[in-house]
Amino acid sequence: MNSLDILIRPAAHSDVPFIADMFLLSMGSLADHLFAADKQTAKHSIEKLVTRNAGRFTLRFAWIAEVNGDAKGGLVACKGNLIERLNLATTPHLFGVMGLSAFGFIWRGAALPGGREAEADEYYIGNLGVHPSAQGLGIGSALLEFAETQARQHGLAKCSLVAALYNQGAVRLYKRFGYEVIETVEHPTLGYYRMVKVL
Repeated sequence: MNSLDILIRPAAHSDVPFIADMFLLSMGSLADHLFAADKQTAKHSIEKLVTRNAGRFTLRFAWIAEVNGDAKGGLVACKGNLIERLNLATTPHLFGVMGLSAFGFIWRGAALPGGREAEADEYYIGNLGVHPSAQGLGIGSALLEFAETQARQHGLAKCSLVAALYNQGAVRLYKRFGYEVIETVEHPTLGYYRMVKVL
C-alpha cells in the first residue's frame, strides 16, 4: 500500500472529537458559512451532531485512517442515492444542537450555490481530511483507494466528490487519482469543482 502502515477502520464513538476535526478541516469555508461561528463553537456543534448520528454527520459512513494506533485521517462516504435523505435527516437534529441558530444554518444551506452533489450511480466522498501533521504521507491517497474499493463493493462504477476552488492541493491529488472536473461552481468563497472518476 504505502511505506507507512495505514489501517483504515470504521469510526467508533470514541472517535467523535477526531471526526469532528476532520469534518471541520474538510468543510473549510463551508463550515464557516453554515455554522456562522468560531471554529471551537462549530467543532462543538459538529461533535454533538456526530454523537446523535445526525444525517450527514454520522458515524455510520465514517472511517478512520490510523498510523501506529493514532488517528491521522477521516473519511465520510456513502452511495450517492443516500445524500438527499441524509440531508433531510440532519435537519431535526440541528435544533437540538444549535437551538434557534439552526434556522440560520438551514437558510444558509438552502442558499448554497450549485446543484446536486452526487448522482445515484456514484459513491460520494462527502468528507476526506488528513490531520495537518500527517499530510503528504499518503494517508489521503489510502483513503481515496479505500473509498473506491467501497464503491466497487456497492456495485458502483463511479466515485464523486466536491473540492473547494481554493483547495488546489486537494484538486491536484484528486486529478492524480483520475478524477475529472465535470462542473465548476463559481462563488467568491464557496466555489467548488464537482469531480467524478469512472472506476
